[in-house]
Amino acid sequence: MSNKKIEPVSGENLGPTPSPWAEPHDIRDLFSYRLAYFVRLNDRHAQTVLIDEYGITLGEWRTLATIRYLGRPSLRSLARTTQQDEGQLSRYVSGLVKRDLLAKTASTEDQRVVELMLTEKGEALHRDVMVFAWRLNQDLFTDFDETERQQLLSLLDKLLGALERL
Repeated sequence: MSNKKIEPVSGENLGPTPSPWAEPHDIRDLFSYRLAYFVRLNDRHAQTVLIDEYGITLGEWRTLATIRYLGRPSLRSLARTTQQDEGQLSRYVSGLVKRDLLAKTASTEDQRVVELMLTEKGEALHRDVMVFAWRLNQDLFTDFDETERQQLLSLLDKLLGALERL
């Protein structure tokens, strides 16, 4: 685990989060902006550690990990699942194949479809990075007690459900 500190973006002073029912003074008062800001800080930290310690970018890691949980997806299936552009995913996949972390094989059901799967080297990297990712996620919750952790997770699930209904 890296001990590199996540530094906020210069000049960004968010202050306490206002109620979503309070009229915003500017974009920083919007919950969606704050959530995106949180994700950017988290991603920037993860990207730095992933490159420095594992030689893989955050996009490549997420591609590798998603392929792992999907089994043997096609590029199109991967793009649908991740809500990402096929062109960008194709670049990630090409880099992972060149480094022998992924393999492409013809589908047994349809020879026109190429399936993606982790190689032994990809599986080993996945195991190592999952430990880092798990610890990073744990570190995010160190200032919460168990009740607060469960409450936050439950509320995030509710927010995701609301977003999926939009």
